[in-house]
Order: sequence, then structure tokens, then C-alpha cells
Amino acid sequence: MTKKFNPKPFLFLTLTIFSAMIFSLCFQDTINYDEFFSLQWCRLGWKEVIQTLVADVHPPLYYFLLKIITDLTGGSLVAARIFSAVAGMVLLWGGSLFLERNFGIKTAFFYSFFLYLNTFGIQKTTEVRMYMLASVFTVLSGMMSYYILKEEENKKRWVCFTLFSLLAAYTHYYALLTMVFLYGGLILYFLFTHNKKNIIRWLLCSAATIVGYLPWLPVAWKQTMTVNGNYWITFPSSRLAPIRELFDGEVPYTEHIFPAIIILLMAVAVFNFLKSRNIECYWTLMCGSALWGILIFSIWYASRFRPILVSRYLIMPMCLAVLGISGMAKFQNKYAVMLVCLLCAFSGGICYRNAFRTQLNRNTSKTVEFISKRVTPDDVILYMRDDYGFFGNCVEYYFPDIENMAIDVQQMQLLGQEEFGEAGTVWIFDNEHYLQDTPQINGLDIEKCGTFGFSTLEFDIYFILR
Repeated sequence: MTKKFNPKPFLFLTLTIFSAMIFSLCFQDTINYDEFFSLQWCRLGWKEVIQTLVADVHPPLYYFLLKIITDLTGGSLVAARIFSAVAGMVLLWGGSLFLERNFGIKTAFFYSFFLYLNTFGIQKTTEVRMYMLASVFTVLSGMMSYYILKEEENKKRWVCFTLFSLLAAYTHYYALLTMVFLYGGLILYFLFTHNKKNIIRWLLCSAATIVGYLPWLPVAWKQTMTVNGNYWITFPSSRLAPIRELFDGEVPYTEHIFPAIIILLMAVAVFNFLKSRNIECYWTLMCGSALWGILIFSIWYASRFRPILVSRYLIMPMCLAVLGISGMAKFQNKYAVMLVCLLCAFSGGICYRNAFRTQLNRNTSKTVEFISKRVTPDDVILYMRDDYGFFGNCVEYYFPDIENMAIDVQQMQLLGQEEFGEAGTVWIFDNEHYLQDTPQINGLDIEKCGTFGFSTLEFDIYFILR
């Protein structure tokens, strides 16, 4: 008798490979723009951290946990990345095993490929920001909402749902918005099914969540008002731009194909629910409602007031939506699911390869090693001011004990010996290559040390001969 094929070991192998890929990208030694703020705040004392967070525009949970980790590891950038990577692995394994148990192994393969093998999955999983941690809490809340709808171990699931939703709210405000849609989906279902027992439980859960959030609520309100007074987000290029940008990778049209797949599976859920009132289809719609609801609200708000959404803020509702639509893969032909997985593997493989190649670039380490061996506490670093501020962030992060100053081309032309008084060596990081083949600046002799960089951003280092 022929033994039945068991695909479960291949699911575990897939998840293990993806986990190894996630871990392999934890050794990037160059920070990006937003990571600077996460890591700089962790260098502060606890009192200063609290003061900074109150004045920021994000809830505090991620920063508190990151501060503990960096304190324990001596400010290790790798440890900070591993913290995000672990959250990414929990997201990957937890969602896949949940789907395999409740919807079948086909849905677990779909979820793991679609969630990780895309641009935002690969780029954000090891980023020193709160998005992976917030996504874990939103997805775990989504899982609990499924069991609540199915009324499996109801009291225990309600407690977990309340806890995860509260943790999500303390991690990111768009995670909080995502929870609003999950809560809304649950109460609508219980009202239409006249489930009085679960309506009462929903009210108790909501009350507990509100009470748990009360300590932070005044700060959250203050932060919101501060942001409304001076906001920096620009209008998106189109209504779907925030979603498309999450999937914008090296393969052409993936930014259109992946959102189209989400829309298609959401349509399948609508059709099946209207046809059969299937509770699994309702759960899919409930999970997807946060993504589309937040997008629609942000479009309306931008048209009336000001833009409030950038693509990375959709990561939390997007992960929840992917969990939901993966359940609909249950109703699809296995070859169609395989085709989507192959597309993800092709697109994500290219994205991973480029991310790994970028990580192999050791320009940052070379720069830090060169400067660290030569500077003294009295030295000064000058660098060309850039509009985005990334270069200045790198200088401040990698050389925190050295005085630095941003200057423009006009200021460079006016440099004089007397400006630096008793300063030691004056180093110039020429990120605009303005001094190329120039032996002097306003009568001051300079000497080129070589070409260095922060990852792929290259610049020349000079020092003024005094």
C-alpha cells in the first residue's frame, strides 16, 4: 500500500530556511535613518529616555524593551537587530502553525511565502524599529479573535486577546487602530448573531483594555496634538501608493501583483460569506478590514486636513490581512497557491540577495576603525549638510564622543584657521566630493586620507594640516 505523502516536514523545513535567512541579515553594520533614533535613545539614561519618549510620536513599549536589551549587551547593534528578528520569527512560525492547524497546510505555505518573501518582509524584519513587535501582537490578536468567533476555550482566548491588543496599543498607534477594527468586527458579529454572552465578554474586554491604556492616554493625546501642529508626511502619489510601496521590489509589477492577490482573496471571502455565511470567511474579512479601513480613512483625512499615512505604518494591518487572506487559500487550487509561492520566491529571493550583498559591504566598519584609531577628544568632524539628514545621523551615531558640525559649500569656502581655536585635528567628511583634487581650502592645506563610506554611501575623508 502506497504511503500517503506528508507535507508537514517540508513546512518545517521552509520555516527553518526562512528563519535562517532572517538571522543572516542581522549583521548589517550600517543604520538607516529611523534606526538612528531608536539606538540613540537607548544610549540615554532611563530618566532621559522617558522624557524623550513622552515628547516623541510613538508609544513606549518597544523602546523600553530595546533599552533593556542594549543595556545588557553593551549597546550591540547586532543584538538590537536580533530582537526584531526574533519577533519576525514568532510572526512567521506562529501564523504558519496557526493556519496549518485550523485551515490546512496549504494555507500555511501561502502565509509563510507571502508574508516574508516580499520587500517589506525582508527589509523590516531585522530593522531596529517597532514594526515587527507590533505586528506580532496584532497577528496574535487576530488568532485569538478566530478562536473567539469559533467559541473555542472562550474565556482563555478573551484574556489573551485583551492582553495582546493592549500590548499592540502600547507599541504603535497604527497597531492600536488595527485593534479598533478587530474589536469592531467582533461586536458586529455578536450583535447580528444575538450572542449576549459574548457581547458581555466583549464589553468587559473593551473596558479592561481602556483601563489598561489609561496611564498612557494623556501622553498619547499630547503626542497626537503635537503631530497635528507640525506634520511632515507628504501626500501619496496615488490612493494605493502606501500599499504598493510595501511590495515595490526588484521584480517589475510586483507592487501591483501582490496587492491584486490580496484584493482577489478578499473578494473570495466576500463571495463565500454571502453565499454560506461561513465564519472563516467572516474572520478573513475582519482581519482585512483594518488594512482597507485605515487606508480609506487616511485618504479621507488627507483630502480634508493633512496626510497621516506612510507605507511602513501599514505593516501591522498588512500582516494581519495576510493572516486572514491565507485562510482563503484553503479554497484555491493547489497549483494556483504554488504559483503565488513561486512568484514570492522569485521576487523575495532577489530582494534577499541584494540585502545580503549590501550587508557584505564593510565600508562602515572600515570608516569607524580608521577614525577611531586616529581621533582625539579635541578633534572636530566637519561634513557636508544633506537634506535628508542621514549622513549627519551616521556621524553622530558612530562617533558620539567627537564634536561634529554640518556645513554647506559656502561655509566650506569660508573656513579659516582661527575658527577652531584650540581644537585638535579638523577632519572633513566630503560626502559631496566637493574637495576632489583640491589641495587647499581658503589658504588652509588639506590632505586626503582616502575614500570611505557608510555602507554604499561613499565619501572622501580629509584633514586640515595645521
